Amino acid sequence: MDLQNRARLARYPRKLPERWRGGVVAIGNFDGVHLGHAKVMEVARQVAGESPLVALSFYPHPIRVLRGGDEPRCISSVREKAERLAELGVEVLYLVHFTRAFSRLSAIEFITRVLVEAIGAKSVVVGEDVAVGHNREGNLDFLRRELPLHGIALHVVPRFEVNGSRAGSRAVRSYVEAGDVQDAAVLIGSPFTISARVGHGDKRGSAIGFPTANIAVGRRLIPKRGVYACLVEVEGKHYKAVANIGIRPTFNARDERLEVHILDFPPHSLYGKRMHVSFVARLREEKKFSSVEELCAQISRDVEAAREALAHGR
Repeated sequence: MDLQNRARLARYPRKLPERWRGGVVAIGNFDGVHLGHAKVMEVARQVAGESPLVALSFYPHPIRVLRGGDEPRCISSVREKAERLAELGVEVLYLVHFTRAFSRLSAIEFITRVLVEAIGAKSVVVGEDVAVGHNREGNLDFLRRELPLHGIALHVVPRFEVNGSRAGSRAVRSYVEAGDVQDAAVLIGSPFTISARVGHGDKRGSAIGFPTANIAVGRRLIPKRGVYACLVEVEGKHYKAVANIGIRPTFNARDERLEVHILDFPPHSLYGKRMHVSFVARLREEKKFSSVEELCAQISRDVEAAREALAHGR
């Protein structure tokens, strides 16, 4: 997805240009941009009408700053967040660089400095569990009382559930970490996807007849180790694939990697290209094989299992 298909990125304390001021601001971390977030944006679009729609989010995750690095892995990168929010009608992703100094702002200071001075908000849309300012003092009751005093209307979106489960980032993360990519997709509204550039690997895949694209995931959330049926997009073209997440125990490796073998893919280089890997179904655990020949036989079975899973959308 190119820049034109992403929400424009602005960062605190920059003041938004006039063309984006005076609109609606939806507040949240928006990690993973799941169906709960989509509901918030649906309400925000209705409120905005022809006015600008701004999503206010935070980076890095506040827990990382407040707890010294003990933060959950991000479900989506800033780039992916901007892409998904644009699909939901957001024009600007206003990203607050969350620091310890920022965390000490009172809720009143958050309203005046961020919502009023920097963004020029006329309406704010939040979920029921909203909390802003030092020690999360700016809860829903606080915002209901204080925002109108600054000329800002407040709209609250009730808790949103899917099949009896709350559509929240915590639930999505839990499903992905357990390898349950199908239930994660139900809450997200689409398959869990990782987007990153293809890097160089050990070229073992090519040597045994199953070339793979190595995807650098950094501190991103990845599914539980194992083999998955996936859908892949590269340069606007879509392919079926089988992916392995793990440490390649047959070769006594130790570093964890995401390796993607694209089915029926024209033989040309993918190095340096951005790849979107969407996880459709988990096929099996990662395991160590007694020989390369045994591994190749299993990969052949994995390929057929992936074709079947993708043909049936599971």
